[in-house]
Amino acid sequence: MKSEIIKSLTDNFENHSQTTENGIEFWFARDIQHLLGYAEWRNFQNLIFRAKNIILHKHSKGIIRKTKREVEIGSGAKRKIIDFEFDKHAFLVIKELSNSYKLNNYFSIRNETIVLQLVEKYCKGKNIEFCFQYKIGSYCYDCVINKNILIEFDEPHHLKKRQKQIDLIKDEFAINNEYKILRVDLEMDIIDIVLFIEENV
Repeated sequence: MKSEIIKSLTDNFENHSQTTENGIEFWFARDIQHLLGYAEWRNFQNLIFRAKNIILHKHSKGIIRKTKREVEIGSGAKRKIIDFEFDKHAFLVIKELSNSYKLNNYFSIRNETIVLQLVEKYCKGKNIEFCFQYKIGSYCYDCVINKNILIEFDEPHHLKKRQKQIDLIKDEFAINNEYKILRVDLEMDIIDIVLFIEENV
């Protein structure tokens, strides 16, 4: 059933694509906003800004361009609204961010692997050492960077009292072993991780 829902969504995304005179495929943000589960334009626009930051910092390919479109508002009247055009690469970044940070009934809460791959790509570009699943004593952390920075992803179960206590002990253990630790919650994205790395490398 889940695969059928995902296929249906993919088909809908493809149905909303546009094509330039040169045959380049692109999308309008407002055309797919609701397909990704965003009721409010402001929230979806914030997601687009995050995608632009990822592309701007060369963590992924893609083009996102701000534009204006004329839409009907009733009785044949029209007005111009702000929108964004993006190509296939940017579209995939936006989809991944939506999958990772938007909680709904058919996308995962966050794909840690995708985020960590982007962090790894950033580190390689900066010649910074990166390693997945780093173990210190009996504790395992999502990754270690530059042998002194630990990254941990917090999913909803980390909000439970018992898990919070475990996380505190784990964080204290890392700090006592002279590591800097960043806990990445659902409100954060790769830019927050990159800024933390730049401050502590």
